[in-house]
Amino acid sequence: MGTEVEQKAGLDRANLPGPRFLSSIEKFGLDVSALAIVILALMVTASIAGRLFFGTSVPDDIVIAGELMVALVALPWAIVTADRGHIAVEVFTTRVTGRGNIFLSILSTIAALVMLVPLTLAVGRALMISIDFGSYFDGELYLPQWPGRLMFFLGYALMLVRFAVLVKDDSWQLFKYDSTNSKTYNE
Repeated sequence: MGTEVEQKAGLDRANLPGPRFLSSIEKFGLDVSALAIVILALMVTASIAGRLFFGTSVPDDIVIAGELMVALVALPWAIVTADRGHIAVEVFTTRVTGRGNIFLSILSTIAALVMLVPLTLAVGRALMISIDFGSYFDGELYLPQWPGRLMFFLGYALMLVRFAVLVKDDSWQLFKYDSTNSKTYNE
């Protein structure tokens, strides 16, 4: 992604909260996702051109496209979480300032963690089953299922870690909050 596009979107990759190694992994996931988009576009173009001009397409193009879509969707979840870019209903929370807003942020992050832990475990279990049984997609190439499941698991796992870091950071923010010297939280 270009730096100018990221800045216009409000994404500050240089100053993500939390440990640097986690930010580096998230940035790598975002870059892999962008690469998956390029590969997907090239593969679809090649498949369409092949059908149009040669009467044949890229073998298992539908399966490959589906697996690339999993990677391009799941891998950026953690960086979106770090940027607090998830969709939120702010009817009530925009009226709350200071410590109350920090507390509501902690509460929403804990709720996300409670929902995300079983999902991550289920996806991890599906990954292990596909590896253990050697599951594959029917088609000309008999592609294995585990790479797509791995991308999905990594997306969930990184997002889970990022939510845990946000709970820690927000709790620390709540602990050290000084209402006389602090601006409104999330400004």
